[in-house]
Amino acid sequence: MKELYLMRHAQTLFNVQRRTQGWSDSPLTQKGIDDALKAGERLRAKQLCFDAFYSSTQERASDTLELLFPNQAYSRLKGLKEMNFGAYEAHSDYLEPMRLIVITWSL
Repeated sequence: MKELYLMRHAQTLFNVQRRTQGWSDSPLTQKGIDDALKAGERLRAKQLCFDAFYSSTQERASDTLELLFPNQAYSRLKGLKEMNFGAYEAHSDYLEPMRLIVITWSL
C-alpha cells in the first residue's frame, strides 16, 4: 500500500496581508519559516521513508519543502501550480467572488 502525504506551503506575506496569491508569489514570513522548520523536525522524528519529493514551481512551495527536508533532492512540477485568479491576483481576498474550489492533478 502506498501513502501520499500532501502539505500546503508555509505562511507567506500575502497570507498575512490577506491577498490572493494564485500564480503570484510572495516570500515566506518568519513565522512560516519557523513553522516549516518545526514541521520538518516532527516529520523526520517519525522516520518515515519517502520514495520521492515534489513541489510546485512556486517559490513559496519549494522554499517550504527545502526547510522541511534540507539537502533533499526533489522535482518541481508545473502541474502542481496553483490556479491563476486573473485580475484578482495580488489584490485583497475580499474582492474575490464566491467560488467552488476544485483540486485536480495528473501524474
